[in-house]
Amino acid sequence: MKRTLMALALLTALAALFFGLAPLVGYRIFNLGVFLLLLYGVGVILLLIFWDAFPDMMFPGYPKEQYLWWRIVRGVLAVVLVLMVAGGSFLSVLMFRAGKMNPPPKGEEPTTVVVLGCLVRENGPSLMLRRRIETALGYLRENPEAVVVVSGGQGEKEPMSEAQAMEEYLLENGIEQGRIYKEDRSTSTRQNVAFSAEIIRAEGLPARLVMVTDSYHQMRAGIYARTEGFEEVYACSSRCPWGLLPAYGVREMLAIGQAVILNGGSLW
Repeated sequence: MKRTLMALALLTALAALFFGLAPLVGYRIFNLGVFLLLLYGVGVILLLIFWDAFPDMMFPGYPKEQYLWWRIVRGVLAVVLVLMVAGGSFLSVLMFRAGKMNPPPKGEEPTTVVVLGCLVRENGPSLMLRRRIETALGYLRENPEAVVVVSGGQGEKEPMSEAQAMEEYLLENGIEQGRIYKEDRSTSTRQNVAFSAEIIRAEGLPARLVMVTDSYHQMRAGIYARTEGFEEVYACSSRCPWGLLPAYGVREMLAIGQAVILNGGSLW
């Protein structure tokens, strides 16, 4: 039993290291999610190495029975790691449900598409932003009655606002100017939703929302949308590169905690 548990722990550690290194090696991205995955992987491996060996290695010749403090420390660390995995698994299920199992219903009732911004590079939208715009474009073409709010301000290293980059892309691909509303002040997901809500209400746009963003991001977008008073919130998710999904997902879990604990949101 002990060997089985240690083998499972090692597998989770190796998986964490793999998905922590993938963004660094493949995309040169380092964020909090990458750091936490690497920290978890290294931490579990060190704990497994020192689980029984620590007293003999550091204090040779002394009776193991005297090292009650180490048994307590390693037990606490193990419980913390188990809770991290359990909490992460629980949130992963909720995030998957929000991103993949909440599609907009088909019908004639009009909707407002809200596209959440992402990084704009010197040569145009980043990969993740481009995929969000392409996803929104597909939905808008299939639903000609829908209007869209493109949401995202301009960061210090961005040549233009994220909203402008999205607007230009939609216009170039045949979406009429009259269907596009631009929100270019926001610098966070919370502001994306709050400032978009102001435009929706000021312009009398449909209150049935279709959020366009990456699947891991949909849960938090929905939390903020419900906080703003919207009751019908659906997800139209873009495809995130598989190598980035775990790291961004882990980082998103912390942001969801902030949305619920500090900003008064709800998981349900």
